[in-house]
Amino acid sequence: MTKSLVRVALCQRCSSGSFEHNLSASAAMVRQAAQMYEGLDVIILPEANSFFPHSPEESRACAQEIPGPYTDVFSALARELDVNIIPGSIIEKTVHNKVKNSVCFINRQGNIVAKYEKVHLMDALGARESDNVDAGDTICVFDTDFGRVGIQVCYDCRFPELARSMVLAGAEILFVPACFPCGNLLPPRTDHWDLLVDAMALQNLTWVVACNQYGDLETEHPFGRSRVVSPWGTPVSVAREGDCILYAAMDMEYQSSVRAKVGGLSNRRPDVYRL
Repeated sequence: MTKSLVRVALCQRCSSGSFEHNLSASAAMVRQAAQMYEGLDVIILPEANSFFPHSPEESRACAQEIPGPYTDVFSALARELDVNIIPGSIIEKTVHNKVKNSVCFINRQGNIVAKYEKVHLMDALGARESDNVDAGDTICVFDTDFGRVGIQVCYDCRFPELARSMVLAGAEILFVPACFPCGNLLPPRTDHWDLLVDAMALQNLTWVVACNQYGDLETEHPFGRSRVVSPWGTPVSVAREGDCILYAAMDMEYQSSVRAKVGGLSNRRPDVYRL
């Protein structure tokens, strides 16, 4: 780990507006986050932050390339504000009739240094994400100027193998942009979000930064609760309702001490596990 204290800001918001509105509002929140917390290392926004489509046709129509108009704005902001940015996931254009749900990491120099394509598509609870989205097929772990990190997206939280694979590949912080809904017309899923994110941190003895949407997206109603959770499984910062910016400082020396004491990683027995 490059830094002993990593400072993060989570921009919890709703992408119910047009692409232009979402881009403008997101840029304003990023500026505010950087101004309010000096020395920020990274700012993260939610899943589907650029635009939330309501049909496959709308999804394909608004799909963009990476780099493209959306990421170009955040590349310029990263350079101007001297901060790393995870600009949430966007609908990425492909050469096929489907799109991808993709997240990129933009460094302080404005360069896209990593991209993650959502691996687990939500074909569950009444949804069929795979009807319109192509799944990725690789984990995303990479080095930054503050340490080695991993990225996953929303529904990925239900698959503990992914988080564990990233930690075994050296990730010391896991970032999770999400659009996790309350389950309108379905049993409530709010407690699932808390449990899944907190358990991810505890089971992998790692800091987890999870930024969720909040608001009314017509068919979905994400409930926020963006959170930063310690490697002890303790939420150290949790967002209120509505649009807001959440801040936290992650002590990486504390993480090292927890990993040394608990043994959840060092006492593994992969020789007896069946996947």
